[in-house]
Amino acid sequence: MVNEALNEKVHALLLEQIARGTQLGTQVCAYLGGEKIVDTWAGQMGPRDPRPVGPDTLFSSFSTTKGVAATALHILADRGVIEYEQPVARYWEAFGQQGKERVTVAQAMSHQAGLHAMPMTPEGAAPLLEWENGLRYIEEGVPAWAPGTATGYHAITYGWIAGGIIQHADGRHIQQVLAEEIAAPLGLEGEMYIGIPEGVEDRLATLLTAEEQAAAAGQGQQQGRAAMFQVPPDHDFFKAMPPRLGWNFNDMRVRRACLPAANGHFTARALAKMYAALANGGVVDGVRLVSKERIPLMSAIQVEEPDRVIMMPLPKSIGFFNGGKVAGQHGATGPRKTAFGHPGAGGSIAFADPEVGLAVAVTINKMQSTLQAEGPTFEICELIRQELGLNG
Repeated sequence: MVNEALNEKVHALLLEQIARGTQLGTQVCAYLGGEKIVDTWAGQMGPRDPRPVGPDTLFSSFSTTKGVAATALHILADRGVIEYEQPVARYWEAFGQQGKERVTVAQAMSHQAGLHAMPMTPEGAAPLLEWENGLRYIEEGVPAWAPGTATGYHAITYGWIAGGIIQHADGRHIQQVLAEEIAAPLGLEGEMYIGIPEGVEDRLATLLTAEEQAAAAGQGQQQGRAAMFQVPPDHDFFKAMPPRLGWNFNDMRVRRACLPAANGHFTARALAKMYAALANGGVVDGVRLVSKERIPLMSAIQVEEPDRVIMMPLPKSIGFFNGGKVAGQHGATGPRKTAFGHPGAGGSIAFADPEVGLAVAVTINKMQSTLQAEGPTFEICELIRQELGLNG
């Protein structure tokens, strides 16, 4: 049963954010103890699409996709198909080239493999929209450091790592695992995609990107991003997320590609329901995704040292970012390190907080200059926790 008072407060905040120009279109959904408590949406579907956002609008959610891909892997681990401490090469033989033969699943999924770099030209990245080319890129990749000795956010390459492990261990494509093991059991067909199918185009929100906003302010794309994060253009940040990648995430070719790190299309309802199970002992609405015992294993922090790409000491578990304080302040995922999920570039987020049974998902289409869902998304998540008395 939706908490009407809380739902109205969240909706009012969405309208306020839209009015002050920090958001364009948004969905928010939250669960507590396996029960839906917030379900609201507001705004328009794109900067040039005035149609109102609805509950079934699909938002491109960037790295929030990583948490969905990770959940697919953990479902297989819960069945014994994958073991975290085994080398990736046990399942995916071709991965074990170029010094990667000892990289474990846990290391690879917590951004310790040293495979963060992408091709630095559009011509180099364009072929990677084809799934097998992405897997081959990882197979042939040379680690930038001895795997396990450092961590650096695998912003895009994570998707081929996670998807490649799943495919070679299980035999099914990650899209099939998502459809059969998450979307269908939870009744979310049509609301969770990594790479959209034909027939959903009318439901797609359009992004107003940070680059477009920088250009409107008179900055070039690379200069805008460099100024945004105050890093030099040859930094690992740009190796992981090249400013000349050549992928427009509003473009249908990019939307239809399978990029399990970056191009998931979701509703907030779908993301929140998946994480609601993970916040509630593995079960939501009578459907079990994973065993209760799996949750502390899948969310156990693997590394907390400063990230060479993001330049922050982020606690990372096996495919997720965890909550807790960084530099004395918690982020959108909240104050507890046992909370886990994933933000996406621009401000989307979805996470589970099992200690208190909370799951929250936020989808957006006006991208903010954020790495950890600061700004409007943080305001939304913080309001929900404060109203529920869960910030302590």
